[in-house]
Amino acid sequence: MRTMTPRVAASRYEGLVLSLLRTRPGLSRTGISEITGLSPTTVTKAVAPLIGKGYVEETGAGGEPRIGRPAIGLRLVPEAVAVCGIQLGVGSVRAALVDALGRTQRAISFPFSERQEAGTVLAEAAERVRAELLATAAAEVIAIGVGAPGPVDAEHRVNLLSVNLGWRDVPIADIVERVCGRPVTADHNVRAMAFAENRFGHRARDIAFVHAKTGVGLGLVLKGEPFFGGHHGVSELGHIQVVTDGELCPCGAHGCLETVASEPALARQLPGSPDAPLSVIDRASFSDDAVAAVRERFLGHLAVGLAGVVNLFNPELIAVGGMLANASDVFLGDLATATRGRVFPLLRDSFQIKRTSFGENAGAIGAAATALEAFFYAVPAD
Repeated sequence: MRTMTPRVAASRYEGLVLSLLRTRPGLSRTGISEITGLSPTTVTKAVAPLIGKGYVEETGAGGEPRIGRPAIGLRLVPEAVAVCGIQLGVGSVRAALVDALGRTQRAISFPFSERQEAGTVLAEAAERVRAELLATAAAEVIAIGVGAPGPVDAEHRVNLLSVNLGWRDVPIADIVERVCGRPVTADHNVRAMAFAENRFGHRARDIAFVHAKTGVGLGLVLKGEPFFGGHHGVSELGHIQVVTDGELCPCGAHGCLETVASEPALARQLPGSPDAPLSVIDRASFSDDAVAAVRERFLGHLAVGLAGVVNLFNPELIAVGGMLANASDVFLGDLATATRGRVFPLLRDSFQIKRTSFGENAGAIGAAATALEAFFYAVPAD
């Protein structure tokens, strides 16, 4: 059960004003009224408390053309507020303080033992976040977002299942709220990454985010909104079968994409099982035919997965993260070529593949973006 629900935007109109100023700095009260259809009085009442809290400030003449006396423009003050984003990985945690425009102020990372109980991992992680980030923040930290390593419940409180960690029904939000004293929302980690790209990164309207690390995860933003399709709202790219009668996957099936295109799977295919296997195959040509063959298979398997995403959802952008965030332009070009060769002809030129805008902080910024949406830019239902 949700125990903490404060929102900066006390009314739907305050959240609406904040959202407009995020993308249209300098907009005047009159401009907001014209865009939203709200009366000037309603807009003034929504803006006043935001100025009082320091979240919005007047900037002089507004940017929109008009006859007569120039309207006073408004600007979001992103540094006046912060949220904390926490990405839970397999054996690692990364957390960051992020301002209202998704800019990282400070980040930390640390490992945990996969043998520990989920509750212990979360409590210890939350304590480090409290001591190292919340206690030292320059701005008010209004909320925390957590990127969960698997699907979450409809209330965005509980991690229902994490195959690679063996977690089930973990009350993430309750534990982190108890330690940190801030309202918490949780979401599937890769969907949160896609959402951050939409709001603060590449800003494409239709985005598929593919994160390849311990597993291969997919997050979707379609028509500017996170995609919650089907039961539990999860899209499991890593568990589509790409090898008939292939290796057993932790999910219980055989030949899943994760068994051939995750970082551990790639390392197993290379001599010496290197710690950074993508860097070994991230070249256009090799003197070692065996390594070249591994590269070709990896690109082919991953392209099968990406082609399925393009054929089904037609995103304009595939953003890649995890180990793929460090891939060279040549490698990503080869991946795009391999994917286009497997895509329906009319869609072959409809998408691009780009690295995430946020590097190694993509997961933490994604989690923070969900907190900003829930507790800062929120537009509550009537």
